[in-house]
Amino acid sequence: MIASAAKADQTTRSRLGGELDQHAVECVLGIQAAKDTFEQLEDRDHSPADGVIWRRRRVAWDNPGTNELSGLCVNELRISPGAAGHIRPRVAMAAPGLVDFEAIENAYWQTYWAGGALRLERGQKESRLFVNLRELTCSRSGAPRGPWEDLTELTRRIEGGEWKDEYTDLIPALQPTLRRDGESPLRIARYLPAFHPSWTVQAEEQVLAATNAGYFLNFPEEYEDGVSALHQPIGALYSDGVLHMPPWIERPCVVEWLDGRRSIELLGPGDLVLTVDEFEPMPLGRDTLSDRRAFAWRAFDGPLPAPPKGVSTADVVFSGSGLVAVVEPGTRQPPLGGAIVRVTGEAALPWRRWIENPGAGPFPNWRLDIATSRREQPSFILASGPKLLLDGRVLSEDQMFNPLAAGEFRPDGPPPTRFPYDASRTRAPRTALGLTRDEDWVLVVVDGRSDMAHSVGCTLEELARLMAHLGCRSALNLDGGGSSVMAVEGVGRLDQLKPGLAQGVVNIPSDPGNRERVVPVALNVVI
Repeated sequence: MIASAAKADQTTRSRLGGELDQHAVECVLGIQAAKDTFEQLEDRDHSPADGVIWRRRRVAWDNPGTNELSGLCVNELRISPGAAGHIRPRVAMAAPGLVDFEAIENAYWQTYWAGGALRLERGQKESRLFVNLRELTCSRSGAPRGPWEDLTELTRRIEGGEWKDEYTDLIPALQPTLRRDGESPLRIARYLPAFHPSWTVQAEEQVLAATNAGYFLNFPEEYEDGVSALHQPIGALYSDGVLHMPPWIERPCVVEWLDGRRSIELLGPGDLVLTVDEFEPMPLGRDTLSDRRAFAWRAFDGPLPAPPKGVSTADVVFSGSGLVAVVEPGTRQPPLGGAIVRVTGEAALPWRRWIENPGAGPFPNWRLDIATSRREQPSFILASGPKLLLDGRVLSEDQMFNPLAAGEFRPDGPPPTRFPYDASRTRAPRTALGLTRDEDWVLVVVDGRSDMAHSVGCTLEELARLMAHLGCRSALNLDGGGSSVMAVEGVGRLDQLKPGLAQGVVNIPSDPGNRERVVPVALNVVI
């Protein structure tokens, strides 16, 4: 076993939260370990900047009644309110030209796994053309002509048998098996750029550390509607003054405000405001029986209600933050990565004119905004879930998975609500973000799944108890499993847990070969 690393001073230790001793592990994981089998393997910390501290703690014990060794590895990043560094979501689609080839290759490998290998297992044989969404962004002003129609035209030409080598530049030349194969159909799937979180630490001088962030579309049926994309984030995503993803799905969000305050709160379609031309901004409700002029409808909400009689009505189709179509009411289904916003009354007239005579005049000007109860504007918003702690108290399973009524976290929930309704049964790699009473951000990555002797992982309940043990009053689960990764600037190869990990990676990712998974959004600690 590895000997403990040098200890930090007591001031630093108290700042980092509770010790991961035998009592703490037994409380967090509910295991019983004899004193003579419990061993502290490592307690190491490093400060890449003032007020930013990384700490890794590892312990091991013998399972009672067996000869097997179990372990727990916890990596923690703590960022104080006055720190030299602060958290910011890093969004791949907002930074053209910054994704390296390896990240593109890995993204393509993911599309092959989700769109190719998985389909073959189901007996569905087809070839796919993957188109980078960076080249397919919809204009928000003027006629919605361009990328969406280009994609439609490309689809038509392929279906008409016009597929030629001239289009191969749209596909990284890595998996020729994805090209047309005999008589199998060739379908188009779109993907957003994605990258390794550790790459941002290596490539950008202002980044001190990085972890994975929230959930994203990753299964074939989640992006087969033609307008949703692989790697499309789920839930609210706002950063640098840009609403990258509206909160079409209710999820708890971590929020940092421009005045420096930090919070975790629930955001959904009811927190959106749609502005059309010169009309007053319209809050989007979910109650179709109210007198609202606009409401949002998602794929899992069931059949769209009938439009009101004698009232101008239009259905505006959104995929993420992009407007993809304006159609007659009831003629289109909401995409899984977005929603249909039904507009009624005077505000529907500009859309009605476009439906009835496309191209005859300018396309209506529109804007989606997040409306909050505060006067201050947010600095960033990031959705994930479920919520783990409230006022330092571990939430029950029912409280964690609230709201269920919107389709969120249902055991039988449709994509993209695949997260299992399970707080106490499945141990897995986990990533979480917590907030202490002193408003320290606490980012945690717990290893699991790949090597039980290294780390058994934890359930959501255990993760909640761990965050409380670290001094958090509120905490939110982030994406986990193979996505869980933490990278820290200034950590050398000798401080890494295994040879072959990407530079700066301080945990052991659980994907095959301990390969770091690409993500469309990372949580970066930046200066």
